[in-house]
Amino acid sequence: MNLQQYRYVQTIAKVGSFSQAAKELFVTQPSLSSSIKELESELDVQLFHRSKSGTCLTEAGSDFLIYAKRILAQVEEMEQHFLLGTKKSFTVSSQHYDFLYEPFVKVTEKFQSVCQNFYLNETTTKRILESIRDFESELGIIYLNPQSKRMLERYFSQESLKFEVLGNFSTHIYLGAHHPLAAKRMITKAELSAYPQVRFIQEDHGSAHLNEDPIGVSKERANYYTNDRGTLMNLLAASNAYASGLGIIRGLTKDQIVLRPLQDADVHSLVVITNRMRKQTEMGKFFLQELKNTLQEAQE
Repeated sequence: MNLQQYRYVQTIAKVGSFSQAAKELFVTQPSLSSSIKELESELDVQLFHRSKSGTCLTEAGSDFLIYAKRILAQVEEMEQHFLLGTKKSFTVSSQHYDFLYEPFVKVTEKFQSVCQNFYLNETTTKRILESIRDFESELGIIYLNPQSKRMLERYFSQESLKFEVLGNFSTHIYLGAHHPLAAKRMITKAELSAYPQVRFIQEDHGSAHLNEDPIGVSKERANYYTNDRGTLMNLLAASNAYASGLGIIRGLTKDQIVLRPLQDADVHSLVVITNRMRKQTEMGKFFLQELKNTLQEAQE
């Protein structure tokens, strides 16, 4: 199985004929037919229905073409990157933290002459881990609590990932400035039971280890779910709902949101994840140092 065969399948499916595909591919029809038969034999499936009226994909052929197109698109992207001299890219994948904008802006300013594309992906915990494992992102930012730490450390070991602790934080409750609990200096879990909670969506709802929110799902009141940090902050500002997190706000919403420590809360660690098989770039080193500076300022 090779890239040439992927292109053959794609072209035959497009034109609906082996003879026409052979002309477009500049190969003989017997050579094209032989290559497809070899592929079908290797996969032990039939990829095309052949008839006098033309050629069309089988169900297995349609499935194969989906994967083939993805691979060919990635190959084309790679070729453009190296053959056309495309500038570098830098990618950080993270849970939803607004303070990342500060080190991110600084890295874009410092390296824009050598890097064209900068990505700051706020996404789910599962997607962050996969992106570091698959070399899509250079850095991943998540938090570990006492419950998730052991399970995730085992995953890191299995996938050749490593992590560095950036800071330790106790759980804080995020409230709109008008919230009935906003005047309190510290909040208890019992007091929260009267209000709905806003949480970030995760793909695997069955695994608490992948949750981004430091406290558990509310069993007394409704739970609101979103995958957008801006939406979460707007929900807090417009309602009596609450959310939980590290207790750091550096963005534009800090004037509308009140942070209060949760009594008897666990301490959790903000960590950066990297792949042991990937050498850290100067951009990655710079971003990390600026992130550490930002966290230090926030805790002073």
